[in-house]
Amino acid sequence: MNCVTTELQRPWPRCLGAAALALPLLAAAQAPWPAQQSNPAAQPDDVVLPMPCGGAMAFRRVNIPSADVLDDRRVELGGPEPRFAYAEASRNDYVGGGFSDPKVKHQRYYLIGKYEVTALQYDALSGTCPAVKPESRLPKTALTWTEAVYFSGRYGDWLAKNAAAKLPSEDGAPGFVRLPTEAEWEFAARGGVAVDAAVFEQTMYPMPEGPQRHVWYAGTDSSNNELNAVGLLKPNPLGLHDVLGNAGEFVLDAFRLNKHSRLHGQAGGYTVKGGDFRTALGDIRAAARTEYVPIDRNGERRDKATGFRLVVVPGSLPTPGRLQVVRAAWEKLPSSESGAAAQALADPVKEVEALSKAVSDPVLKKRIEGVGGVIKANIQTRNEQRDRSAKSEIRVGSYLARKVLEDRQKIRSLESIVAGPLPDNLKAEPRKNLASSKEALDATLNYMIDTLKQIGLDFPAPTTTAQGEILKREFEARNVPGYGPLVDLVVRFSQGVRSGKPIDKTALVADLAKLEGTKK
Repeated sequence: MNCVTTELQRPWPRCLGAAALALPLLAAAQAPWPAQQSNPAAQPDDVVLPMPCGGAMAFRRVNIPSADVLDDRRVELGGPEPRFAYAEASRNDYVGGGFSDPKVKHQRYYLIGKYEVTALQYDALSGTCPAVKPESRLPKTALTWTEAVYFSGRYGDWLAKNAAAKLPSEDGAPGFVRLPTEAEWEFAARGGVAVDAAVFEQTMYPMPEGPQRHVWYAGTDSSNNELNAVGLLKPNPLGLHDVLGNAGEFVLDAFRLNKHSRLHGQAGGYTVKGGDFRTALGDIRAAARTEYVPIDRNGERRDKATGFRLVVVPGSLPTPGRLQVVRAAWEKLPSSESGAAAQALADPVKEVEALSKAVSDPVLKKRIEGVGGVIKANIQTRNEQRDRSAKSEIRVGSYLARKVLEDRQKIRSLESIVAGPLPDNLKAEPRKNLASSKEALDATLNYMIDTLKQIGLDFPAPTTTAQGEILKREFEARNVPGYGPLVDLVVRFSQGVRSGKPIDKTALVADLAKLEGTKK
């Protein structure tokens, strides 16, 4: 096979024959790479996977609190900028974590590359160990989408054969490497559950030190209009570097235009996310998505500012056992969970199934089954809305519980002043504040009790239990201390209401008092 290669065109995969590709890749035969080449801004919770030639690639966990194997998270992607609405108008999408965490209840996750894949990492899988140079730390660019996909497959193959124990697994089946989907990429780039909803929907993640410390954008005050080494700037809230600017990043999805809250039906070229070193600061945004048409008049396109990063995920159905779990969960998706004793055929899904069985006309049977599918989809949508509402109400209840604790602390401080040695004329204002604070505390308690009652009446116990755990994972992801026990209290009292137990204000205050000073 005859091949002519250039500096930007590696001799694989297109130019290597089958015999060359069959050769085993070199294992870790040379000294480990310097830390600045594989993980220049190391953190204790990084997930670092080995590579050939003494190399390594660092990943970060993207946690997605989930009630069960089919639970996913609705996220709003895109943005409001009118100039880019044809491609980026806000739309809803869904993300889910494939790996379950055996140590944390209701926690699932996937891994995403901490940095863009570098030139050194790319060359380590070429079959010959590359020399380690300062410029090796630049993102690998000027490659095709197909070569990025091929690289992910080769790396996954090497990991499975040489470092399977290092890979996270699900149901005993190891994960694998691929390009991220656009939703996975943008969810992680915005900060995932490490930021609250209002921050998540902003143009860029919070940058308290200013964008120059986080983003390589066009201009002499930043990138100087050239590619820069990975890991030199500050990371986003999930610990990811260079997700905005520097090199644009291929994702798995084909590019589609936007059609008012959804993507258009025509799939075009490939999608590139994040902007690059040529992008003006005013155009840097998490929603940025451009089309990469793979062919021009000269053949395959290669862009000096387009690279990629990887994710590690498991299969959706990695084992026969998981298939059975998914089937069981799927059957429960359209259930109404009303909590009341259902009469025979009170479930509309079962009613439609019974009607379908009762008719012999195949055309009518098909129409009835179609109605059943619509009913199932509507019930599932309603159940997802119910779950989100339950989590929101539990959050409100938890905030009210925290407010009660803060009001009690304020009252104790005022009582100490009133009982202290100050002259009476200096105690008038504290006494007034004490009285109003006690009234405010009582009003907050009443509001909290009403909220707990409403949660108990509106949502079944399995829903409040699951959504309470998910909410706790979200508070943990945002490093907001003290809310875990408050969430548990809200769930416990609301479930008591559902079981017919009235809320006793004295008992509620006593239980809250036990949580004063809680930091977990």
